[in-house]
Amino acid sequence: MLETRTAARLVLLDANMRVLLFRHADGYGREFWATPGGGLEAGETAAQAARREAAEELGATDADLVELWTGHSEFDFANRRVSQTETFFLVKLNSEILGPEVRELHQLERIIEARWWSLDEVDATRDPVFPVDLVARVREHATGAG
Repeated sequence: MLETRTAARLVLLDANMRVLLFRHADGYGREFWATPGGGLEAGETAAQAARREAAEELGATDADLVELWTGHSEFDFANRRVSQTETFFLVKLNSEILGPEVRELHQLERIIEARWWSLDEVDATRDPVFPVDLVARVREHATGAG
C-alpha cells in the first residue's frame, strides 16, 4: 500500500557550501542520508512545519527560512512505500545547532548520524541520498539560477 504524505525539508549550508545530512535507519536494514525535516502535521503550512522541524531536529528556534523548491519523491521506509510531496527551505541560522537536547529525538526517529558533506562528496557517494537531485538543486541555488 502506498502512503501519501507532505513534508518540509531543510537545506543547511555552511560557509564552505557543505550541506548537513542525517543518516537514517528504517529498522528494516535500510539506511540513507537525507536533509533534516519531516511530515506536516494537521493544519500546518509547509513553512510552519519547517520552523517546527528546525526546532525539533536542529535545536534552532530562531532560524530564518527561504523557500527554495517543491519536489516529489517515492521511497521505501519501514516496510512501506511512501509518495511524498516536499517543500525545501534554505535555513539561515542565528545560533548553534545540534545540541544535546536534540539527541533524544534523533534516537526516536532513527537518525543515527549527522554529517556535513561537500557537494562533491554527496555526488561521489554510493550511499542513498535524498533528494536524489540535491546537488544539482543546491548548485542551481548557489549560482542564482534557482
